[in-house]
Amino acid sequence: MTPVITGVRTVVVDLPSRRPHRFASHEIDTQAYLVVAITVDGEVTGVGEGVSPGGPWWGGESIEGQQALIEHHVAPLIVGRPLQPIRQLMADVDRAVFANPFAKAAVEMALHDALGRLMGVPAHLLLGGGGAQRDRFPVRWALSAAAAEEVLAECEEVAAAGHSALKFKMGALPPADDLVRMARIVEGLPGHLSLLVDPNGTWDRRTAVRSVLALEEMGVDVVEQPIERRDLDGMADLVRRATRIAIMADEGVCTPADALAAVEARACDSIAVKVGKAGGLARARDVATIAHTAGCRVYGGTHLESSLGTAANLQLLAALPTPVDGTELVGPLLLADDLTVERLEYVDGDVLVPDGPGLGVDVDWDKVAKYARTPPGDVLA
Repeated sequence: MTPVITGVRTVVVDLPSRRPHRFASHEIDTQAYLVVAITVDGEVTGVGEGVSPGGPWWGGESIEGQQALIEHHVAPLIVGRPLQPIRQLMADVDRAVFANPFAKAAVEMALHDALGRLMGVPAHLLLGGGGAQRDRFPVRWALSAAAAEEVLAECEEVAAAGHSALKFKMGALPPADDLVRMARIVEGLPGHLSLLVDPNGTWDRRTAVRSVLALEEMGVDVVEQPIERRDLDGMADLVRRATRIAIMADEGVCTPADALAAVEARACDSIAVKVGKAGGLARARDVATIAHTAGCRVYGGTHLESSLGTAANLQLLAALPTPVDGTELVGPLLLADDLTVERLEYVDGDVLVPDGPGLGVDVDWDKVAKYARTPPGDVLA
């Protein structure tokens, strides 16, 4: 018999971070997550994770809004429905709910986790499997937009731990001051490292041209989303002007339609692919396929997920048929605690893909209860 969805429950948790993380516009010392548990046949529970990286500034969705949307609009639509096919379920959700990719991704993760557990296979096999890389991926360490001295101290520590690629936040200072800060950081770095900077789309076109060329002279390898997400012409202009430095799209490419528009405009050299912003594993795979078909590199980005959400991103990357141009899956390393029984394993600067069924990790419901804003209820016990 076809398995049937019998229940959906959600709980918001707040996990403390190991250190404050500074974005272009604000700083956080905790990260909020939405745990979505979907029960199949009253027995098997699949779990997904919604995230709002530092709040709704990035994608427009808050954790609280994701919870309300799932409980009041998505859950009534899918409870009582067959678990398969998942794409059809999500297509029906799309007809009932416009946008809201992070909430939809949490639901779709849980559906894949449940199906993988029922079948006894990891989620990447449900997505096609057989990827060019399946066991481990290199991790670029993400640093806060803090003062140069503080950043350099952390750089020495993470380089010693095996991370040969670093990411620096920009945009918290006036552009001229930020470039001086970056020059001090680059000059003080230990050894040869791959360098990426991310101003989160805060520069105007003129500032971006000056800054990208200056960063290129410093030896920076990649600039991520330098200008406003909708400005494809400006991104394409930066691609044409840059002689060595690569331009990566992040906020500007969330959906497969975004990816198609970006590659047609030649507006980026690489795309940060993420399960959350794409609206789920299947659509993130579609984004990666479009990028690769157009000769655009694929990068495994992060929304600072816990081990649960990071495992979903790893399942996606393990399903891709082509090599991945690095990842940034540092979320679990930046958290002081986690939501899974065992944290993901990081070895010599790489993260290992969990090989269990579904997303490959088991949720620690005691931890969920500990960090929940309100009691999670019996279904999550």
